[in-house]
Amino acid sequence: MQALFKYHVHWRHQDKLYVDEYSAASAVAAVDYFNDHKRSDVFLVRVELVGPDEGGLREFARSPDSPFGPLMARRRLDQDEDAR
Repeated sequence: MQALFKYHVHWRHQDKLYVDEYSAASAVAAVDYFNDHKRSDVFLVRVELVGPDEGGLREFARSPDSPFGPLMARRRLDQDEDAR
């Protein structure tokens, strides 16, 4: 089983500084995840180790200041989804 740690990722958008929390195996993994999924107008400032991730269920709020683009569900409109 791989140990996960909590990291605070500080990022900048239009001269404002924001902080998000991620679980990752290492600081490099947290940075890679952030850079792979961020918007083009967001810049990574620094990453800080918070401590071990104890698991549990987290519910993330959708912030209007999120560094990530919104996910869009793709549905097939040519088929009836309720038909079995």
